[in-house]
Amino acid sequence: MFDPSSLSFFLFLVTFFFIFPAHQKTTMGTLDIKAVDTRPKASLFQILLGTLCMAGIQFTWTVELSYGTPYLLSLDLSKELTACVWLAGPLSGLIVQPLVGAWSDKNESRQGRRRPFIIGGGALVCLSLLCVAYSKQIAAAATTDPDLRRSTAIAVAVTAFYILDFSLNAVQASCRSLILDIFPIFQQDTANAFASNIQNITNVFGYFIGFVDLVKYVPGLGHSQMEAYCTAGVIVFISAMAVTCLAVNEVPYQKTQDETSEPWYQVFLYVWRAFRQLQPSVQKLCNVIFFAWMGWFPFLFYSTTWVSSIYFDTHQDEDPEDSWDKGARAGSLAMLLYAIFAVISGTALPTLTANGFISLKNTYTLSHVISATALLSTIFVRSVAGATALLGLMGISFACAMWIPFALVGEYLVVENKQNIEEAATEIVVDNPDGGTSGSNDDNTNRQRKTSNNNDINYGAISGASTTDETTNEDSNQTKYDAGMVLGVLNIYVVLPQFLTAFLAAIIFAVMNRLHVDQDDDDIPNDNRREDTAGVTAVLFFGGLMAVIAAILSRRIVDVQTKSKSIIVN
Repeated sequence: MFDPSSLSFFLFLVTFFFIFPAHQKTTMGTLDIKAVDTRPKASLFQILLGTLCMAGIQFTWTVELSYGTPYLLSLDLSKELTACVWLAGPLSGLIVQPLVGAWSDKNESRQGRRRPFIIGGGALVCLSLLCVAYSKQIAAAATTDPDLRRSTAIAVAVTAFYILDFSLNAVQASCRSLILDIFPIFQQDTANAFASNIQNITNVFGYFIGFVDLVKYVPGLGHSQMEAYCTAGVIVFISAMAVTCLAVNEVPYQKTQDETSEPWYQVFLYVWRAFRQLQPSVQKLCNVIFFAWMGWFPFLFYSTTWVSSIYFDTHQDEDPEDSWDKGARAGSLAMLLYAIFAVISGTALPTLTANGFISLKNTYTLSHVISATALLSTIFVRSVAGATALLGLMGISFACAMWIPFALVGEYLVVENKQNIEEAATEIVVDNPDGGTSGSNDDNTNRQRKTSNNNDINYGAISGASTTDETTNEDSNQTKYDAGMVLGVLNIYVVLPQFLTAFLAAIIFAVMNRLHVDQDDDDIPNDNRREDTAGVTAVLFFGGLMAVIAAILSRRIVDVQTKSKSIIVN
């Protein structure tokens, strides 16, 4: 049952959403979209094929997140060490995605910039998945000593999990960059909505497959649920990646003379400069993403625990073992509802934004308002039904989190590329007011035309889009970066909150544990709330406060309204 103060807070946030300025005019004005982006318009079927790779990525994440912890615990790995294993996720996101983005931006392979990383990383993903599933068999083949066999199985599984996280992040970075590369600006919203929807549908499919007794119904996949689930993951992953890699047409990248002579450590300087010198529009978006994920990680880590704990609290007369089993299924059901809401929202909301009913910026703000309201309301929920309803609402926000930031980044980068071209053209005209250009300027002009007419647009000036030495100066405050690099930096703002959330959650749990002990010492009733339920609720409430900050900051991001003929930047 909800407290009236929760409704009051919701009304306050909605009022704030409507009275806060939604648009901030800039001097960018209106740009001719044909001059900005000459890539051909893709059909919906082509967009589907180009974004289907996200299904393989998301299904693999579902396998890891659903069965990873129970499987490691079944190998007799301690809970403390299990927590260390899950540091692989943020570590790989922090290190791998920016570096892979930078390397793929400069990749000269005939297969394109992104596909070699998708294929190479994909091979490691499949190998590591199978090593996780068959770690016991690998250990048994290596030794007959029971203790050594147990240690070997743990070592194989943990190593495979780390390789899985690092390689999967490499593939994910390449697939996201590929979407920005192959679709024109006026289809970035649609393409990223497709990618988000594919992820949401895959979540539903993945949770369902994990729930089904695969050993009973599909015995050929494996002799245990983990073996069968991982084998299914390999099949889905290979199928999705094969479709996208065969369907897309990447234009090979050609390095400039300056890039060919760069030292080996240049990529690390590239990453560092990109992190420190993001375009203002992208930086504002990254600030929102940081606080948004400070709210998302408490939800992703502890939502099912919260639901199952509430079930246990409200069914204390049942057998404890049976009660916890039912509570776990209640948590899974709530997450399934959450995934279904995400699919519905991921289908409906892009239609509304495409038709101009609501802007991406306002939709993004509203998604944070919904997250804040749901997470802050957790302190008033006492029933499994109420908890399930709140988790369902979070699906609406998650659909936006997987779609809008990437759509905005794609629009920002193409507009930035247009501005680079216009600035370079202006400099040529100023240097030669009578219209007579020198031979070097002719070469530069031809090089610029080649860049602007290339379907595989290199977003930024570092790739050679600049026509003057001044614009390629490393000390320039206007240094621009390619799609893979910007997405890598954006991912840093996603993974850093995971480290902070783990640290702050530990502090919150310690404080709540101290309060619980004090209550027991003073014989004060705790309103039938168990210690872990109260602690998890406090962590979720903290996530709600972070979502409030994200909602406020989202009013400052730049809104690019794209139409078939022009781009209006507000």
